[in-house]
Amino acid sequence: MHVKLLLPFLLCMHLDLSGQAATNAPVNIWATEISADGKWLALGGDDSTVWVYATDNYSLQQSYQLNSMVRGLSWHPKEPLLAIATTDGISFLSLPDKQVLDVSSIKTGGRAIAWNPTGEMLALADGAGVLQILNKEGKLLRSISKHNDHSYLTVDWHPTKNILVTGSDEVILFDTSGKQLKLFRHRDMGTGILTIRWHPSGEFFALGDYGHDKEGIPTLLQFWKEDGTLLKEMRGLSRSEYRNIRWNHNGTMLGTASDALRIWSKEGKLLSTAASGSVWGIAWSKDDTRLITGSFDNGSVKIWSSSGALIRRVH
Repeated sequence: MHVKLLLPFLLCMHLDLSGQAATNAPVNIWATEISADGKWLALGGDDSTVWVYATDNYSLQQSYQLNSMVRGLSWHPKEPLLAIATTDGISFLSLPDKQVLDVSSIKTGGRAIAWNPTGEMLALADGAGVLQILNKEGKLLRSISKHNDHSYLTVDWHPTKNILVTGSDEVILFDTSGKQLKLFRHRDMGTGILTIRWHPSGEFFALGDYGHDKEGIPTLLQFWKEDGTLLKEMRGLSRSEYRNIRWNHNGTMLGTASDALRIWSKEGKLLSTAASGSVWGIAWSKDDTRLITGSFDNGSVKIWSSSGALIRRVH
């Protein structure tokens, strides 16, 4: 993707083009994502910086300073292009050009951002309760409002259909025309759903919520069908909120980030727990043999085996 294609819809931001890796390290990590080709690891969080590592040796390649805090990351499924959700809106990082560009049509930030499977559309479920659909050049295609202005916290595309599932204090499914397909609450009390992901088969999706463990409201991990049928519920195994969940590529295991790294079977059986503090970011390697986690507490980045054994600490 060449940067000049973006210019009608994007405004250039302050960025680091020095080609030199920064000597400091990420802090307060919110998002940890590996590119579709498996070559690049991106991190972002409260320091308003996107950090890019090469996954062959986990060396820091480049850091890019943004104008606001990073809340979500999504790699394009076919190109070395990273969509960045910030507290102010959306930015695009084009790796070949080493440039970060601001999407001028989006003025509201959020933490929920995702490309559709073909990479033709990008969804931002924003903090004002609006689902924004853009093309890969950054042109706004559609704004989809829901029945209230409660902030969206998560979004994901169906792996084969242009259907989006969103999470706030309820689950809503839309098609890209803006039609609401389904709305339901995942529990009786209004507890925020921070993360939601379709299974690679498209047969169901998993969600993880905030819970309020200290108030006696257990954190939930659930599996749901598209029609609103609850398939499985795992209650109270995490003592803090599920910040991110990720299926491995063949759909046999689910990794969850909360008070620890946990790995689950497709059927919802807990396979392993790795004590790791406050884990917020999580990603699977392309070959599904490793997980990469990012910590909000201290910014540590760790590499784990698929069975939950610590392999190394990146920093």
